[in-house]
Amino acid sequence: MRPSIRIVIIAVAAVLTLAGQAFLSKPQLQAQPSDSSYVPDLGNLMAIMQLRHLKLAWAGDLKNWDLASYEVGQMRKSFAATAKLYPVFQNVQLAKLIADVSEPALKKIDDSIKAKDHDAATRAFRNLTDACNNCHEAAGFGFIAIHIPTSVPFSNQSFAPR
Repeated sequence: MRPSIRIVIIAVAAVLTLAGQAFLSKPQLQAQPSDSSYVPDLGNLMAIMQLRHLKLAWAGDLKNWDLASYEVGQMRKSFAATAKLYPVFQNVQLAKLIADVSEPALKKIDDSIKAKDHDAATRAFRNLTDACNNCHEAAGFGFIAIHIPTSVPFSNQSFAPR
């Protein structure tokens, strides 16, 4: 091999090695929204709530009290975020509806979970489902009707207690 080609190959290898080391030693940046003022829309918040409602149903049905309690806590957080972000939505006092309609229903579920009372949890879950629909009616979204789930769409999660 000619000396000039050998020098070029060594130089290219050195540059690639240094570039690779610089890339690997640099902390990798995580993707972040370009606008830190992102606010999820009400529909997205409610879609998450519907997911939690479904998970709560199956956790309660299978007496997985830890998961049920966790989901109730997550529902409360989602409701709190909704009330904060949308205290009034289309002239409806949404924060007040959440406090007046949803919170009492969640408290009944909480109490039944703490007591590990399956029958009370079933009644409380029906009450929560009714509260969802009552809130939707009051907010002008009665066409969004929530039902007690009849099947689990998640094949990647077990709802049975461990």
